[in-house]
Amino acid sequence: MSITAESIIDDLENDRLRLPTLPEVAIKVRETADDEDASIRDVAKIIETDAALSARIVQVGNSALYRGANPAETVQAAAMRMGLDTVRTLTTSLVMKQLFQATHPVVDHYLRIAWKRSTYVAAFSTMLARSSTSLESDIALLAGLTHSIGLAPILIKAESYPVLLNDTRQLERLMYEIYPLVGSQILKNWDFSEALVSVPAEHLNIDRDGNNGKADYVDIVQVALLQTLDDDGHPLAQVDYDLVSAFDRLGMRDAVEEINMTGGVIEVEEIKDAIF
Repeated sequence: MSITAESIIDDLENDRLRLPTLPEVAIKVRETADDEDASIRDVAKIIETDAALSARIVQVGNSALYRGANPAETVQAAAMRMGLDTVRTLTTSLVMKQLFQATHPVVDHYLRIAWKRSTYVAAFSTMLARSSTSLESDIALLAGLTHSIGLAPILIKAESYPVLLNDTRQLERLMYEIYPLVGSQILKNWDFSEALVSVPAEHLNIDRDGNNGKADYVDIVQVALLQTLDDDGHPLAQVDYDLVSAFDRLGMRDAVEEINMTGGVIEVEEIKDAIF
């Protein structure tokens, strides 16, 4: 017995597919940050209940992206340096890494690749939002990081099917066929905005028209993915860039090389190192 795209869809529609849940600390940070009466101190207190997350927030606060004249030695100091919106997004981003872990070596291999690619896409998406659009860079980072989150439950389910794990071609075909649908359902369950939910669902569609002809986060992630892709088996690996209208909506048809030559590569590496 094996699994198919159809069986996974059926499991998804009937609540039999185990989907990851957002860690409680990330939920509390989001809820508190969304409260107009909340302060950086309120959010910092929640983060401080998680030792590992606290250490990472302080580390990022002292990274090349946010480093100040003096080192930030507390969560509150690091959060003040980054701002409430960035801390909210960063908290979700940092706790997500634990969702890309498994015990089976084959599954662990694919999840590690997926997480590494997501960090590159997230970093490039952040840079694109800052340099090419009026869209929010923090949301672009989260969009890039979650675009392939649907791979996780598919691969974890595959742990129970040794024959499938030994057939790389079939496993990858299954992963790439169904992960956009699974990913969008995960983000719906997490109560993410429609702008983010649409990213997993639509980022493989090169024929889309954007947001009524305007650039959106799907466009940013699609272009970021194309610029960082190093997997010949990926659905977008052989795409003709001339057919990808997202470049036009982002005003980047001829601008990618220019961005790369004006510090873009350095910025991408700094963002990636902060969240990896």
